[in-house]
Amino acid sequence: MGRQTDLAFQREDEMIPARLKLVRDFVNTVEYQEDEEGWEQPADLTSWLVGRGLLGDDSPPATDADLALAKALREGLRSVLATHAGHEADPAALRSLDDALAELPLRLSFAADASFALQPASDGGARGALAGVLDAVRASREDGSWSRLKVCDRVTCRWAYYDYSKNRSSRWCTMAGCGNAVKMQKAHARRASTPA
Repeated sequence: MGRQTDLAFQREDEMIPARLKLVRDFVNTVEYQEDEEGWEQPADLTSWLVGRGLLGDDSPPATDADLALAKALREGLRSVLATHAGHEADPAALRSLDDALAELPLRLSFAADASFALQPASDGGARGALAGVLDAVRASREDGSWSRLKVCDRVTCRWAYYDYSKNRSSRWCTMAGCGNAVKMQKAHARRASTPA
C-alpha cells in the first residue's frame, strides 16, 4: 500500500516490534481512504501469508471461506485497536471476531523454558497460518507493546499505526496528514457556526 513510503511510517517501522508489525500489516491490508482492498480474492490472502512466512509454498491455497474469515479477524482486530485510542469497540465487529476465532484450529504449545505460543492445531492451511497473527497479538500483549497499536482517529482513515509517543497519546496515523485534516475540519466548523 502506498502509505508505507511516507517518512512517518519509515520511522514507525524502525521502532515497532516485529510481532506487532505483523499485526499492524494484517489490519492494514485494506486502506479505506484510498478504497484499496489488498485481499480481493483468496490468492491474495495466500500470497500475503506466504510472504510473511506464516504459510508454506506447498500448503493448500486459501478458499473463499478462509478469505471471509481473515477479513472478519482483520476488522475485529481493528475494532480492538480502536479501544487503545480511547474509542468504543464496535460490538458487531467483536462478535464477528469471536465467531472467527472459534473457527481457527488453535492450541497452546509450551517450550522447554515454559513459555508458550499459539500454534495451529493441525495443518490447517490458511486458517492454521492465521494462528501466527494471533500469536503475535499474544506476544505483544506479554511484552507490553500491544496497547501502542492503535487505529487513526480520523473516521475516513482507520489505519493501524504504532504510537511511539512517550505518553502514548497519539491520535492519528500521521499529524501531517490525518491530524491536520481533522484540525482543519474542526476549525472550519467553528468558523461556520460563529455568527458574522
